[in-house]
Amino acid sequence: MKALTQRHLVLLVMLALAVAGCTGPSSLRFAQFAQSGIAFTEQVPSVYDYAFTQQVNADSAKLIADRKSAGKLGISGRDLAKSVNKRDELFRRRIEQFNTMKQHAVLLRSYFTALLELASGGQAETAGQSASDIAAQLDEMAPGVRKIRVGKVPLSGLLKPAAELGVSTFQNKLLQDHLEQHHGAIWEAMNLQRAILLELREFELKRDKLAWGARAKLEVAKPLADISHALPVNWQEKRLALLAASPSQTPVSAAIEAVDSLKRNFKSLASGQEGALDRLERSIVWVGALLTAYETVREGAEK
Repeated sequence: MKALTQRHLVLLVMLALAVAGCTGPSSLRFAQFAQSGIAFTEQVPSVYDYAFTQQVNADSAKLIADRKSAGKLGISGRDLAKSVNKRDELFRRRIEQFNTMKQHAVLLRSYFTALLELASGGQAETAGQSASDIAAQLDEMAPGVRKIRVGKVPLSGLLKPAAELGVSTFQNKLLQDHLEQHHGAIWEAMNLQRAILLELREFELKRDKLAWGARAKLEVAKPLADISHALPVNWQEKRLALLAASPSQTPVSAAIEAVDSLKRNFKSLASGQEGALDRLERSIVWVGALLTAYETVREGAEK
């Protein structure tokens, strides 16, 4: 019953806004935006689970390769043991960071839920207080999140100075007052999620580049250098396929697009413009589709 109520809450909000004289179209759009924010933040923890799994698997693959080539590399078993212990310590810190970002996403989801109720004008005073309380919690959490390092630079070094958003005049005065007071904290909360996702995407691209280089060496350069044997008949096609390959979309890259769209809509709606909620909704659906595809592939590999 709880899931059914949550799924149809936005429809009830739309109906309430349509018949209420105290709210206008902007409040309706904000309710739709908040519903999209809920859907996105529900997916974020799974994106971090995906990223952590991919990073550990890539590292395990490298350790296995190093073990196979230990003699050539001059690596001893003791060296390998030290290496895995050192890397596991790094991953233990990484999972703590990801858990922090999951908690941040859950708190952001609670904010969007309160914003949805605030935009409805129904329990506006209670929802407004709840939204303000959560915005304050996000603001308190921000300094710790800014210190997180995925690469060499903490997230604080990746953030641009916060832009002051213009807040429009809404018929829903409580919504207007809330946005004027707390829009900065929410804007930063979205930026913090985006910053760490960008760092994770950078990791993915570097990993893919290394994998591409290994394939190019094995499938293109090595056969060409072996002049004592004929080239494979499909050598030209393999070379073209590798050169034409573009970075594939992943749940991380899709989440970046979604949070960018979330930010654009928040900025435009706060200033009284329409935004592009259809694009935001499509972005969120795409994140879910990629997560589902990844889970399907992983489950198939584990059987």
